[in-house]
Amino acid sequence: MVKINHKAAFTLVELLIVISLISILSGIIAINVVNVMNKAKSSEAKAFIEKLELAISMYRIDTGSYPPDDKGSASLRRALDPEEGDPIRETPGWRGPYLEFKSSEVNIFGQLVDPWHRGKYDTTHVYVYKANLDDDPFTCPPYHNTTSFDIYSKGPDGKTGTDEKEANEPDDGNYCQNGIDDDRDGVIDELTPKEDGNGYMEDDINNW
Repeated sequence: MVKINHKAAFTLVELLIVISLISILSGIIAINVVNVMNKAKSSEAKAFIEKLELAISMYRIDTGSYPPDDKGSASLRRALDPEEGDPIRETPGWRGPYLEFKSSEVNIFGQLVDPWHRGKYDTTHVYVYKANLDDDPFTCPPYHNTTSFDIYSKGPDGKTGTDEKEANEPDDGNYCQNGIDDDRDGVIDELTPKEDGNGYMEDDINNW
């Protein structure tokens, strides 16, 4: 008598279930990895902004004014860490360099890049710097320290809203990136309505 061994095998349905589970788990893992990376980069951006704030304060104490902002963070970088022989070193009271920057922190145009930057030619993922905003009659939100300066990163997507214009819609509040309901009204990072306040954002990027 011949014995027949019935080997266990997956049915088509079982294979489809296994493949589906693997796909779902892979998606969950990928999302978690991206979230963890973004949190790490947010922490890196916060730490860098804190260093910039200190350096800017030292510059102002010495010179009596904030670093120029005509070229955004490129002007800020130059004021804090100029090349040898740069005329900015002759600014009355200047005693820098106030903060030395690594080549990896600056793009080809001299702008300060944030942790999401995509190479030396990326001009999207850079820190935004604006100073003395109360002296500019054409300035509109987002700005918070109207007698000092703002410095912030636009975060992973490099945008402040859905239409590329800053602070002209409630969603633009999200670019503040701290993800905390600072005023405890149930809405995170929103713009304050004009009738309830000054129209500025809930959160001051200088403090995230």
